[in-house]
Amino acid sequence: MLKVINPATEQVIRELDEDTPDTLRAKAAAARAAQPAWATRPVAERVACAARFGERLAGDVDRLAAILTSEMGKPIAQARNELKAMAARIDFFVRHTADAIADEVVLREPGMEERIAWEPLGVVANVSAWNYPWFVGSNVFLPALLTGNAVLYKPSEHATLTGLATADLLYASGVPREVFATVVGGGGVGAALLQEAIDSVYFTGSYGTGRKIAEAVAGRLIRVQLELGGKDPAYVCDGVDVVAAG
Repeated sequence: MLKVINPATEQVIRELDEDTPDTLRAKAAAARAAQPAWATRPVAERVACAARFGERLAGDVDRLAAILTSEMGKPIAQARNELKAMAARIDFFVRHTADAIADEVVLREPGMEERIAWEPLGVVANVSAWNYPWFVGSNVFLPALLTGNAVLYKPSEHATLTGLATADLLYASGVPREVFATVVGGGGVGAALLQEAIDSVYFTGSYGTGRKIAEAVAGRLIRVQLELGGKDPAYVCDGVDVVAAG
């Protein structure tokens, strides 16, 4: 069982069944089976689902903010601000997806045409973060869904209820349950997820965990994207006050 604990009160909010190798296998298989039909839907239909998701989110900010604050401790004003700022992010994906994945003709001659066409990766594993779960998660699962992929979404164990609320909004907006599956559990469940037949993995979190993910899937040559604490470049100017910065 995964215990969701309010960090302010240290009280257990809810207990959830963690995923097991068997349930992970079933979710991955269902995602694999459902993805082709999702990919063949017109882009406009997938975009419409994302737009409805945005509308439902905007109409439920207070409840969703309360969930987020209760399980990971973010001040309620910051939780509301994160949710309200989602509107611009969703709108960006809604407005630009169709153009971004449209076929591009690069050569046309008598009797021959060459074009670049974009295809879904397949099943995307999204291991998300605790601090900005709506922002960080939506950077992956929205474009993944919009471009015809199925998603196995593992929220941080410190933002699991937010992950489940995300799934409910997506289902209510028209995304099939098999196409977006929430994975529940801690680091061990995340490691087990990597053993499934996934086509890419996207992770935001610590350097240590990111390195383990890269090593776990390196031999499979799948697409990996890691946003890790401490690995981003920084400029240090000549006039910096090192003592004050420390």
